[in-house]
Amino acid sequence: MAKSLIPRLEVKSLTKVYDNTKVVDDISLSVLPGQITCLLGPSGCGKSTTLRMIAGVETQSSGEVWVDGQLICGSGFSQPPEKRYIGLIFQDFALFPHLTVWQNVGFGISENNEGIREKAYDLLSKVGLSSKSDKYPHELSGGEQQRVALIRALAPK
Repeated sequence: MAKSLIPRLEVKSLTKVYDNTKVVDDISLSVLPGQITCLLGPSGCGKSTTLRMIAGVETQSSGEVWVDGQLICGSGFSQPPEKRYIGLIFQDFALFPHLTVWQNVGFGISENNEGIREKAYDLLSKVGLSSKSDKYPHELSGGEQQRVALIRALAPK
């Protein structure tokens, strides 16, 4: 008998309604450990809204999201985004323009201030950006901004 795996992510009947219009209608999916999953569809079909609900940036109208067998949002309950440990990289990177590179990376890290700075510098060095840590996003190239967004998404782990 095969060992039952708890999904890393499970979405059950996720729905989002704006002004009486369903923009996400009863989405369910399950992602097992090690699986790579892709949401495909035409522009405006609800892919980004679905991801934003999973990450907790947007509130669902109904449905549930489970991570590692733990309910993170459902009827009357929604764990704050920073407690979900789900990284989301936006198409435009969505870096905070008023924060330095290291502050952007450290934004989601829940440690004391010195621990945040140390972890941010460590992550920046892994992607070759330690020399840019005190710069602001507008001072970086597009590729550098993308790397900052990626490590910011991974930083809370």
